[in-house]
Amino acid sequence: MNRIARHLISLAAMAGAAVASNLATAQTASPKDALKAATEKANAIQAATGTKQVAKQAAKPLPPGDPCTALPLAAVQGVFPGTKAGERSARLDQYGITECRWKSAAGELLLVLQETRDHGKSAKDDALGMAQGFTDPKALKNVRIETFPSLGVDNAAFVEGADARRGILNDGAYLELRKGEHNLSINAPGLAGRDRAQALKAFETLGRLAASRL
Repeated sequence: MNRIARHLISLAAMAGAAVASNLATAQTASPKDALKAATEKANAIQAATGTKQVAKQAAKPLPPGDPCTALPLAAVQGVFPGTKAGERSARLDQYGITECRWKSAAGELLLVLQETRDHGKSAKDDALGMAQGFTDPKALKNVRIETFPSLGVDNAAFVEGADARRGILNDGAYLELRKGEHNLSINAPGLAGRDRAQALKAFETLGRLAASRL
């Protein structure tokens, strides 16, 4: 899968996760409706960028193993108390992307981990590509990218709350891990509303565990 296509698919997942994470307060849409809306948005992006045929491509080989084993439940619960066991999702399998989702006891989507093998340039490039999904194109420079040397692999993260003055149009919390063509990404809408330093620390903790899989 080309890199643009991968980001379009992941942007749909991020958008769905961001909307679903606000359901507890907004109470205006179900997770199913949120994902439907995000998918429709991604389809519109695909049409505009000339990649609308991505969904019709032949199925891609999957990374081996269950993505839900990349993060122990106890570690996820340490960041999000009361989290239910991760649920394996097959909705992106045809694109060569495995996915696991962790939800709260109330069904709120808190954490999404995706695993794939692609030819991305770097974790930072991938993270900035994801940030385009919630940032004014002219304000991408305002997204603060952080790295964690302790993880021992190429990595990049951001935690940004919506701030119209800075061109940040929606909340975003994301960590990218890469070793060669092996890629793990963690989208954590449940962290976006927290203190930034605490959220980054949580990402470092989860990233250290996930990096051992690369």
